[in-house]
Amino acid sequence: MDENKDIEEGVLGQWLAGELSEKERVSFEASDAFKTYDAIARYSNELETPEFNSEKIYSQINTKIDKKKGRIVNLSFYKKIAIAAGILMLIGVGSLFMIGSDSAIETTSIATAQGETKRVSLPDSSEVQLNVASAISYSEGGWDEARELELSGEAFFKVKKGKRFVVKTSQGNIEVLGTSFNIRIRDEIMEVVCYTGKVKVTSSSGTSTTLKKGDATRIVNGKPVNQLFSYGIKSPAWQSGFSQFDNVPLKTVIEELENQYKLEVDCRVDISGRKYVGSFPHDNLEQALNLITEPMQLEGTINNDTLIVIE
Repeated sequence: MDENKDIEEGVLGQWLAGELSEKERVSFEASDAFKTYDAIARYSNELETPEFNSEKIYSQINTKIDKKKGRIVNLSFYKKIAIAAGILMLIGVGSLFMIGSDSAIETTSIATAQGETKRVSLPDSSEVQLNVASAISYSEGGWDEARELELSGEAFFKVKKGKRFVVKTSQGNIEVLGTSFNIRIRDEIMEVVCYTGKVKVTSSSGTSTTLKKGDATRIVNGKPVNQLFSYGIKSPAWQSGFSQFDNVPLKTVIEELENQYKLEVDCRVDISGRKYVGSFPHDNLEQALNLITEPMQLEGTINNDTLIVIE
């Protein structure tokens, strides 16, 4: 028997059954294949095996008939091999799982509370300025492959030129290459304003709009309601210290007041269906309340700077 050749089918079984001649046995035990079997057997004896159904693995082998000899062979050695193979397989799967866990891309989440704004530098040095009660999340480890993030609330973006940059929201996606723009999502309304470059806005209903410098679009419940309109300003109003609204539900305006001033508003009248056009400052609560209530012919009362009653 040539040790440089693969073991012929049945030789291992003959060896286990003691049916090899002395010369064949010596030749087989000197082969590389035997060393592999022997190492597996010794390895299985040294390890504490996890519980798994090894009986099922080798029981079929244990009753397998040697086709050449037409006999049943006692395969206790095969049992060791089956157990060891099972252990090695479990170790391999565990290693792959650990490797996968180590290399998993973690998500970075950044949020602002009521009355808080925050400036964030992304991995490519693009900048995001979060308005109050807003949040972004992105995978820092996979940023080079896909510049994508999720946004809730409102944020101003200054994007470095490079690969496709996508902002995902509940109302649709915004795609740019290198530009500055603002996104505001409050309740079911999203507004996108482009300040430099171009922005592609795709609503969740599938409608796409391309904005250039000075253009804006509004999406309500995933559908564009103002396909295109213009703003004559160079930066978002909230960055200059006030909130500005153009024909939006009064409920949205009141919620923004709560967010900017970190307070609760008790609205005791039905304001459903009422729309607001105007603005309010972020540094003067009394003036802000008057600018909201007077045009709506409502009255507001401030209690301890933490509660406002509108009636």
